[in-house]
Parts: sequence; structure tokens; C-alpha cells
Amino acid sequence: MPCWSEWRSGGAPETSGRWRRSSGAEFEISLARVGLLSGTVYFAAVMLATPLAVPLTARLGVVRSCALATAAMAIGHLVFALSPDFALLLVARAVVGTGGALALIAGPVMARELGGVRLLGLFGGAITLGLAAALGLGSLLLDLGAGWRVGFAVSVAVCLTPLLMLPARIATAPAPRVDRTFLGAALRAGAVWRLLLLFVAANGVPLIVGAWLVAYLTRDAELPTAVAGALGFVVFGLTTLVRPLGARLAEGRERFGLLAGGGSLFAAAGLLALAGSRSLPLALVAVALMGVGFALPYAVMVDAAQRLYPGRGTATLAVLQTGPNVVPMVVIPVVGSALTHRHAPLALVLLAVVVALAGAVNLTAPTVRASTPGGSGDPHPVDAS
Repeated sequence: MPCWSEWRSGGAPETSGRWRRSSGAEFEISLARVGLLSGTVYFAAVMLATPLAVPLTARLGVVRSCALATAAMAIGHLVFALSPDFALLLVARAVVGTGGALALIAGPVMARELGGVRLLGLFGGAITLGLAAALGLGSLLLDLGAGWRVGFAVSVAVCLTPLLMLPARIATAPAPRVDRTFLGAALRAGAVWRLLLLFVAANGVPLIVGAWLVAYLTRDAELPTAVAGALGFVVFGLTTLVRPLGARLAEGRERFGLLAGGGSLFAAAGLLALAGSRSLPLALVAVALMGVGFALPYAVMVDAAQRLYPGRGTATLAVLQTGPNVVPMVVIPVVGSALTHRHAPLALVLLAVVVALAGAVNLTAPTVRASTPGGSGDPHPVDAS
């Protein structure tokens, strides 16, 4: 539950951030390097671990895979909270990213098996609830004078909480591996690329915004840290509430365009408003539009991904998750650099263009493929505990 903008202080906040060790020594790093640590290392680990998550989920089952994911993320945050040096911070972020990759593959599969599209919406809401809590509580801890390690210590407890709630076992169809035949056919399908862009807009761009929202609002919009943190909580809190609502509205193919396309256009409008924010009222409009817009596509998007190739839902999801992993990995440090040099509004406008394009090309639902490349897998359920 860290607040990344907490790592800037001292006489030259435009160019330096500080991690304070208990010994009193400090790490002095730029915002671009904060982005490298918070974004690039994490998402590189997610990207590398995602293909391995599919066979691992098939071997362990989705319940055990989710348990392993929570344990890995908790261990990574614990190492981060206790680390005496910068190199170990990089390792800790990679461990968290590996756990995150497994959670992002096994979690939606388990949610859809247990409760269909509606539980997918709740699962998606839970993801953004974590982002909301990180921004809100992280800023509050900063204002109270708590060290940055405290946020990571809290994250350990948060990551372990799902272990108390996982079901004993569920039955799902086996998850075939992502072989070359399937991957080649998927990458030649226009529907996959449309959904990939939507995954970037609905899952990847919010992570980019979340990484720098508090820093942007405090530096460019000149809002107090506590207010900026509250706005961060509002945008992802709204997403948490609206993702389940979007799932309830997801009935019939005609709703896909309304939720996926229309929601993305809302989010793009919010990003444009954020780019022009120089006051609290406009910032409130921006976070409201983004909170609703990022949320509405989630359930129909993930459901469409798992339906696209019958018997290959997990593999398809793994392919599509590469977009939200690769884009933040590259873009988060770039936005950090733009923030340092006072070009953040331009970066937000470019993100808005990408999100609007995703909405424009997803106004109709993708067609389910009649055949599955590389084999459809055994259609009979197996123990997936």
C-alpha cells in the first residue's frame, strides 16, 4: 500500500526523491528512477511471469495458484519494508510482480467459475479498491509523518488477507498451455488486437495514472498532499463501485459497445480534464469521469476474452494481459520524466488519445471463434483446487 509520491522531498523536489533508512542515511533518486522501480521492474516481472502462470495454474489449480500469488506478493512487500539497500528493493518489486502475474491470471478465472460476469465485476472492483486504499492511506500516512516503510508493512497484511477467504476447491476445465499454434492464430485475429487495446485502456492506463496522480496534483495543480491523496482514493474508489455495476449491466451483446466503448470515451474525457486541472473543481470532474470510465469496460472485457476461444480462456487472458503489463512498464518512467520537466499535461493528453481509440474500435462485441487453434482442451471439468 505504498504512496510512490511520498518518495520526493528535500530542497529540490523536481529532481530528487528520498527513501529514509532507519539509520538516517538516504537514497537520492529522480522521479524517473522512482518510475523505473515502481513501474518498469514490477511490470517486467509480470510480463515474464504471465506465460508461466498458465501452465502453473493448470498444474496447481486456480485456488492454490491464488494462494501462491498472495504469498509471493506479501513476501515481496515484506522484503521491501525491511530492505537496507536499493538493489534489494528491485528484487522485492520483481517478487511482487511475479505474484501479481499469477493473481491476474488465476483470479479472474476463479471469479468467473464461481459467479460468472457479476463476480468478475466484484473481482475487478477489489483490484481497484487496493489502488484507492494505497493512494488514500499512503498520503494520509505521509501527512502523519509515517515513514515510507510503514505503507509496505501494511501491504503485507493486505496481501495475506485473501488466504482467509479462498474456497477449498472448485472444478474447472483444464487450462491448455499457450503453444505456438494458438499464439500465432491469436495474433492474426483482429478481435484479439481490439481487445488488447481495450485491456491497455481499462487496465494499463489506470495503473499509469495511479502511479503519478498524487505527485501530479500536488506539483502541477498545486493541491495539498492530503487532498490529492483523497482524490486518488475517489477515482479508484469509484472504479471499485462501478466495476460490479458494469457487470450487472452486461446483458446481451449490444451492451458490450455501451460499456466497453462508451466507458473508454468517458475515461478519455477524464484524462483531458485532468490535463487541464489547475483547481479542485476541475480535478473533481476529472476523477469522476476517470473513475466511471475505467470501470465500465472491465467485466465485459474479461468475459469476452475468456469466451473468444472456447476451451482457451486462461491462455487468451494471458495473451491479452501482456498489453497492460508492457505499456505501464515503458510509460510510467516516461511520465515521471515528463512530470519532472513540467510536461505531464501533454503525457495525459496522449494517454487520452489511446483510451479514446480503444473505445472507438470496441463499439461492437468480438465474435466467438468457432474453432480453437492448438486444440480446445478437455471440456469436462477437473479438480482445480
